[in-house]
Amino acid sequence: LTFSLAMLTNNPLDYPLRLCESVAFILHGLLGLTEPFTGCLRSAFQDNGAMPTWFWPLAGAILICVAIINFRGNDAAILMNQAYIAAFHMGGVLYHKRLGHHPASGVGPGMFVVFAFAVACMRAPIWMVVGGLMMCYALAVGLAEVMVKPTSICAGGGSDEQALLVRVD
Repeated sequence: LTFSLAMLTNNPLDYPLRLCESVAFILHGLLGLTEPFTGCLRSAFQDNGAMPTWFWPLAGAILICVAIINFRGNDAAILMNQAYIAAFHMGGVLYHKRLGHHPASGVGPGMFVVFAFAVACMRAPIWMVVGGLMMCYALAVGLAEVMVKPTSICAGGGSDEQALLVRVD
């Protein structure tokens, strides 16, 4: 079975999907880079130190690189980029699951897995994309087990709603 990657990229959805990915990754990359100074991600995700502090700026820098590489025009680079996007965001879904967040919190990162799958399908045969997605999932599971360490506050399914209410008067 021979295929030409160049013949598979004439899909009108290719550019808009990669543009959506890249805009979101630049914004999230900036949030990650500034996380040590702002604490906005750890606060928003209520991870209570479940992730190592070095992770956020590193992930931010890599996401910005991914956003730029997404428009290189080289099919192999774009396919590898989509594999990283799928693995990283499957890790995001598993992060929320391990912290006991509501299942709907996985929809945000899960959407980028779908985008990556769609972009990859425009450049490679479906069997190759599905196989790559399975390998990315295995990598994400392994990394989530190693890196996400829920604290006792998170592990019980999130903090009590009453603890989040603060009187302001």
